[in-house]
Amino acid sequence: MNPVSDASSPRAQPAEIRPPSPGQVAALLEWARCQKPALFCYLRLAASIGARRSQLLALRWGDVDWERGAISSTRGLAVGPGGLELRPPKNHRTYRAELDSETFAALKEHRSIAEAEAREAGVEIADGSFVFSRFVDGARPWLPHWTSSQFGTARRAAGLAHFRLYDLRHFMATQMLAAGVPIVTVSQRLSHARVSTTLNAYAHSVPGGDRKAAEALAAILAAGRQGQDDPARGQADGDSGPKHAQSPEVPSAAAR
Repeated sequence: MNPVSDASSPRAQPAEIRPPSPGQVAALLEWARCQKPALFCYLRLAASIGARRSQLLALRWGDVDWERGAISSTRGLAVGPGGLELRPPKNHRTYRAELDSETFAALKEHRSIAEAEAREAGVEIADGSFVFSRFVDGARPWLPHWTSSQFGTARRAAGLAHFRLYDLRHFMATQMLAAGVPIVTVSQRLSHARVSTTLNAYAHSVPGGDRKAAEALAAILAAGRQGQDDPARGQADGDSGPKHAQSPEVPSAAAR
């Protein structure tokens, strides 16, 4: 019997998360805003809500809640054997994310431009039209690899060091966690099936987390030491303690 057959293979170590800095993301967005407005809208959404490329490319105009400033979707765009396919998410849940005012304004501007181009071409934008499309009627979405290529071109043109389109997702998660946003909320925006998935990926990526824990415990110990050294506190604690009954005197031999 070969003892190696019962051995389990070592677990693969997760890749180190290296999100871009806020300055890098701001520079990327500024370049895209001036040069490629549609790409700017896409990148703004990617950086602010952390949605996957597949989720954003599958987004239709009917998925936008214009009253509440939010988006929701139940599908993702993938490349299958027969070409592009719309598939349900892995967790089979509806993805929903609230938009901040600036991201919502970028989406509304993107819609206005799309409607103007559609009117000029004599077509209409319907609820089923894709938000990000190279067709004026929004009939087909951007291709996944083309989208990543456009991002790479924008990053290089903005003079930024290498980072991936997917790293905008890491950017959103790490920045929100560092700002104190609850892990449950961040997990929902990432569309993770379990909060533990988010914890495993980002628990050690928040700068200062361990330092804050150390300082918090030091403050607790300092407060406890101050209370122990306070004479009034010690006397009060002594007075409030249980009263022990005195042992009865043992009679002497003469008394007996």
